[in-house]
Amino acid sequence: MFKIVIFCISLYGASAYFTLPDKCPENVNLQEYFRLQDFYDTWYQAYHFASDGQQKNNCSTLKLLNTPTGIYLNQSRVDRGLFHRYSLGKLEIPSDIEKGSNLDITFTYQNAPRRIKNRRYPFHILATNYHHYATVYTCQYSPLINKHFIYVWILSRTPSLNEVSKTLAIKPLSQIGVDPETLVKDDNSNCAPKYYSDEETEPMTFRYPVPI
Repeated sequence: MFKIVIFCISLYGASAYFTLPDKCPENVNLQEYFRLQDFYDTWYQAYHFASDGQQKNNCSTLKLLNTPTGIYLNQSRVDRGLFHRYSLGKLEIPSDIEKGSNLDITFTYQNAPRRIKNRRYPFHILATNYHHYATVYTCQYSPLINKHFIYVWILSRTPSLNEVSKTLAIKPLSQIGVDPETLVKDDNSNCAPKYYSDEETEPMTFRYPVPI
């Protein structure tokens, strides 16, 4: 009985998260000849789209970090205008240079059970000119309910994105079925959180550690 209850709770949570029908978009044309070295340093999230409608974070940034143990992506954000949060994921570089924009991120949680200690998620570069804008998305599929979830980052090298760069950034969104009108502009008016956390937390954009 207890297992049935847990299953029903998981199914309900998955249904609220995975809201788009069928599998993730296929045959998507990603950024050609992606140059990771030019993607380093800080990107500001200018606009975003979450298919489950989540709107909890503001002042979000993404930054590539080169460390002795590998290349990491630091996702920093302000949660509900109160709490500073950050998540560190190790970037997995494709061996095939022609698939350079088809990246993966692995988050490691030392205190988690072995089967979910390392959690791997896609991180796809749709388009970028490296100096002004970048369009990135992740997609997760649940075979249990035959639905998927998409999160889109429209990134800028500065806190605000100019209209020309925005036009170029949103152009490839039709490939993944995202209407540019559904993009949400990030709120950068309150970037000084009341509580600053030095502890790593789970990212809001990569939620489920195992297929559901």
